[in-house]
Amino acid sequence: MDCGPYSCKPIRAFVEHPHVLLVDDCEITRKLIELLFTECACRVTTSDGGVNALEYLGLADDDQSLGEYNVCTPKMKMICIDYEMPRMNGYELLKKLKQESPLMEDVPVAVMASDNDPTLVKKCIEAGAVMFISKPVKEVDVEKLKTLMK
Repeated sequence: MDCGPYSCKPIRAFVEHPHVLLVDDCEITRKLIELLFTECACRVTTSDGGVNALEYLGLADDDQSLGEYNVCTPKMKMICIDYEMPRMNGYELLKKLKQESPLMEDVPVAVMASDNDPTLVKKCIEAGAVMFISKPVKEVDVEKLKTLMK
């Protein structure tokens, strides 16, 4: 292609990778799921528990800007939460995100657990989870989650 005096180098399009917050108290599980998301072209931030996740999001109870827009608040496309965690379990975190923070009400949240009890699944979906995943999390689960990201 003749571009005259101008360069015709292909321009690499800027691609923003969806940002996922992964909350799980087990380091090995976090690493494995992080790898699955990374392989699906996602940027992943991990947290070892609900309290730390809320702090990262700027939504901790002691944060005076709870629920308000803050330029430092990360823009998440998805939050994945382990159900069974110490201090604040996944259900408590889910409720806090969906019921107490207007900023997070539109962010899809998925809950992961080893227990696939139908009452647990129903409880999480009713509280606002878009998906319940039985552990171990597989690549197909992450691919489904990626289609739910806004």
